[in-house]
Amino acid sequence: MLFGKKRAEVEVESLAKDKIILSKMKDDEEYARDLVLKLKDGNPLCLNFENLDEDNGNKYLAFFIGASVALEGKTVKINEFTYLFARKIDFLDGSLKEWMDSIPKS
Repeated sequence: MLFGKKRAEVEVESLAKDKIILSKMKDDEEYARDLVLKLKDGNPLCLNFENLDEDNGNKYLAFFIGASVALEGKTVKINEFTYLFARKIDFLDGSLKEWMDSIPKS
């Protein structure tokens, strides 16, 4: 039958590196909660904590590490102030490793 069947639509998944949210963390609990919801929805987070004082930086870092663990994810230290948080499934396509390898080391 030539005209009776529809072709199945193929859903193309985007790469994890294309969904990364890059942000400087701010001292705002609602903002932090919104970011965790985005992490839960499949957006890896690359967060810089440099502009926070030591206590707040540690508080939010612990919060995101905990959220990452709760989502069966992983935390990767990019540099002294910057961390990548992503679910384990987001690392499977290899694009996050590729993205991290492309970051200048200096």
